[in-house]
Amino acid sequence: MEKLLSIVDLKKYFPLPKSSLFQKQRPYLRANEGITLDIEKGETFGLVGESGCGKSTFGRTLLHLYKPTSGQVLYYGKTAAGFAPKYLQKEKQNSTQKDETEGAGIDLTRLTSKEMRFLRRDLQIIFQDPYSSLDPRMTLGQIIEEGVATHKIYKRGSAEMRRYVAETVEKCGLQSYMLHRYPHQFSGGQRQRICIARALAVKPKFVVCDECVSALDVSIQSQILNLLSDLKEKEGLTYLFISHDLSVVRYVSDRIGVMYLGQIVELGSARDVFETPLHPYTIALISAIPTTEQNKDATKIILKEGIPNPVSPPKGCPFHTRCFMAQECCQRIPAPYVEVKKGHFVACHFAKMPTEEKRKNATHSAL
Repeated sequence: MEKLLSIVDLKKYFPLPKSSLFQKQRPYLRANEGITLDIEKGETFGLVGESGCGKSTFGRTLLHLYKPTSGQVLYYGKTAAGFAPKYLQKEKQNSTQKDETEGAGIDLTRLTSKEMRFLRRDLQIIFQDPYSSLDPRMTLGQIIEEGVATHKIYKRGSAEMRRYVAETVEKCGLQSYMLHRYPHQFSGGQRQRICIARALAVKPKFVVCDECVSALDVSIQSQILNLLSDLKEKEGLTYLFISHDLSVVRYVSDRIGVMYLGQIVELGSARDVFETPLHPYTIALISAIPTTEQNKDATKIILKEGIPNPVSPPKGCPFHTRCFMAQECCQRIPAPYVEVKKGHFVACHFAKMPTEEKRKNATHSAL
């Protein structure tokens, strides 16, 4: 398949204040640590992990809402030649061959804020909280119209604009008579539909869905997920779907990445990750999914200790402090990120050990 985004060794650190005047080095919170992956055109890439592992930071760093500390984010939805002349001139100065520059992806990490505005229409986000992400002083119609007018798709106040805004909200499950209502007059599910309509109104190519159903009840979740799936097929969208709910991610995703302490510890197709999980952390997460099976509690894996401090992460494998399979080598040597089979990557010293044997080890360690 054709790549839309290529992320190479992406890091995002947040500086923290020094604890004392005598502290020599400034501490950093390591939110994302060397992430490398490709997102293909037309797919839904699911990203799962515990709260605080860096999922939302990763999504915002991709869109340049947070400036990355290091690494590359290459976007292939536009060619450099058709993007911005100044950017193309800068790239030609760093390239020896003109053809390579014009055919390569656009490195979002090298763009200025002004240059990034040219790509805001292509790259959108649905924020986690539908309550705080909507301006309470603007009506539904004004919220949708704002982005459309900013990107000069239609002229503000024109008949074409009014017709387009009405079509957009109806496409997202809202009625046109609601256009003059304010956000506080909508329910939680309706507000999330507004956020979806606002993101899709500018006709993007890539959308980050940041925990976009976590604040909704189960019945509304299913409606929003079906809406996103339908819009993806009709509009040819590509999603990065961020969630801590593995059941939801399994339902919507083509491929899944499992994140722990800012690192991708397992990546593969949704089927491979759920049917043959290889990383101990993935096995533990899947075992914790609620089910109606009577003997499920017997196989549930309880992780020991708590999540390590991301300011000073453990040496070696970051998961070894909680892992039921940890050996002496895990405490000293970082786990290699290897491709066990085509498209299935794992960062574990025991990646090639069968899943059933790992589950047996987890059961014995729990006893």
